[in-house]
Amino acid sequence: METINWLGLISLLLVALLVGPAAFRMNRGGQWLPKVAVWLAILVGLMFVYQTFGPF
Repeated sequence: METINWLGLISLLLVALLVGPAAFRMNRGGQWLPKVAVWLAILVGLMFVYQTFGPF
């Protein structure tokens, strides 16, 4: 059975709590698709850096 990385899960939740409201506020007023694409690219980049270089 796999163990759950609680520290990683909690840190992901805290980052979502910090970034989420600003991201939703930024998406008001139309043209939200390019902004969502940029956010997804940033998240994928962060996940790639984390997977490549391991826990800091």
